[in-house]
Amino acid sequence: MALAALIAAALLAGGCVRYVARPLPPAQSLASFEARRPDDAALRERIAAVFPALAGDWPPARWDRAQLFALAAAANPELAVVRAEYDAARAEQAVAGLPADPDLSLQTEYARREQRPWLYGLGLDIPLRTAGQRQLDRAIAGSAVEAARANLLEQAWQVRHRLVAALSAIEARQREQALLAALERLQRQRGDHVARRVAAGEDDAGEQLIAREAQLRAAAARSEAATALAADRAALAQALGLPLAAAAALATDWPDWGRPPPVDAAVLAGRREQALLARADLGAAIAVYSGTERQLQRAVARQYPQVVLSPGYVWDHGIVKLPFALGLHLPVFDRNRGEIAEAEGARALAGTRLLALQARIHGQIDAARDAEAGAAAGLAAAERRAADAREQHERARRALDRGAIDRGEALAAEILATETALDLLHRQADLQAARLALEDALHAPLSGPELALSPAVEDSEESR
Repeated sequence: MALAALIAAALLAGGCVRYVARPLPPAQSLASFEARRPDDAALRERIAAVFPALAGDWPPARWDRAQLFALAAAANPELAVVRAEYDAARAEQAVAGLPADPDLSLQTEYARREQRPWLYGLGLDIPLRTAGQRQLDRAIAGSAVEAARANLLEQAWQVRHRLVAALSAIEARQREQALLAALERLQRQRGDHVARRVAAGEDDAGEQLIAREAQLRAAAARSEAATALAADRAALAQALGLPLAAAAALATDWPDWGRPPPVDAAVLAGRREQALLARADLGAAIAVYSGTERQLQRAVARQYPQVVLSPGYVWDHGIVKLPFALGLHLPVFDRNRGEIAEAEGARALAGTRLLALQARIHGQIDAARDAEAGAAAGLAAAERRAADAREQHERARRALDRGAIDRGEALAAEILATETALDLLHRQADLQAARLALEDALHAPLSGPELALSPAVEDSEESR
């Protein structure tokens, strides 16, 4: 018997997994992150696995939104966390529904006055779980995997949204910098012109103060824009998962920025329906609700007796005995009402959250569509004002050449044209932000090179 026990122990030990240490020294991980570059071989391999069409000529000389998102999908650490959670859920699914492990008990006894003084025995307690119970466990684990997969897609979308929002802000700030520099130069020239007129007694001293204030406002606006541009570049680096220096070195390309192409009504209607029925975060909520349904079903099943088989072997002072017992877990007092009530509450909460999210998506889409329409109208009005100001500036320039007006009037017309150009730029930024908000409500790109990436992202996660 002792030999049999040793053999059994050896067999059990042979199937065990050995622990392998994998420390994460902070200094080493910091150095690895700071050395990360877009042309890293490891990043290219990850990109090739998900977006093989983009990996042929990597890294590109100029980065469009699709290439930037592919880089973020491979490098963003927050996305890596959610991907690891998805892998963990799949690992749990792999062992869900397996037969329960038995409990082994050993016993011994010594009787001094017996001819054979020793008693040895062992017993097993084997929980007998039905095929239906194991199927429920597998279904619950499957719902958890679906929720984790939907969360992964949701996190991928959030990374994309932060990426394009930062990129759009950078595009706006870079254009704004040039206009603000021109405006500051014009205000300085106007201030010098007014100062000369005041010195000559042609203008009141108050005019010089007004001109000086306008010059200071232009300088302050340019400084604020530079600060905002630095913050936007930091946000882009964070979305990409790169150090700031590496992200700032990327030359980006967004040719239709500020004037997003119109979207076909049928395409928009299809995207809207898809978002209301299966947006990534809604898919996660649906999977969570499905899991709570199965958990309630399992809790109801547990109100019935649970069977435990207990076979054994006893060498009783020279006599071999083979005992066999049948145990029942009898929930006769509470009928498992506590677990059932908890599961019912969890299901009700998950259902309420699902319905609230669906209503919120509905409102987000409608609000974003209205906001885009309003931004488009604002842009059209700004274009008319800018065109009028440019025409007025051109007339003033010709009048100055003829000597019909002085330099101050010509500067005023040029300043007005520059200010209306700034306003036009801001309206373009508003329209682009409204389009990004609509895409965020739909969780789908509506134009640009990213359209070809959406199926690739979902297919790659399906195959994981």
